[in-house]
Amino acid sequence: MISSYFLYSIFYSLDCEMKNMSLEGNKVTMIFLIQTDIKMTKVQLAGRVADVTQYIIEECIQRKYLTYTIWKKLYAFQKIVLKVSSLREFHELHSKLIELSHELSFPIKIVKDGQKLKIAKNIPTVLAFGPIKRNKVEHVVADLKLL
Repeated sequence: MISSYFLYSIFYSLDCEMKNMSLEGNKVTMIFLIQTDIKMTKVQLAGRVADVTQYIIEECIQRKYLTYTIWKKLYAFQKIVLKVSSLREFHELHSKLIELSHELSFPIKIVKDGQKLKIAKNIPTVLAFGPIKRNKVEHVVADLKLL
């Protein structure tokens, strides 16, 4: 049986989090970085994004990540897909986001699926992270363009 104190603390945290998200730059979203110098069909790209999305959602549920619940209920699973033009830039962004994820405790996952795409093994194709408030990661991904 769940204690009333436990439920109260969850709802109180959720209420505080919702009040903090009313600002324009605070929208919660999941962000995908796609390496565009690898030639992928739209079907292959959709498959990689679906794979990484499933992993992130499972991670959120397992961690009981509060921002996931807010993202799901208030932001209707909002997602942004951004282009990364080179492998070097992809690795630089990945490093910065790993550091930030340790600080802010948000899920992050990279997909390296060379076998299915018939490209060199272990080349990253998609990186996903979040859900997170946009303003927390904007300084890292601000220069990237939408796919």
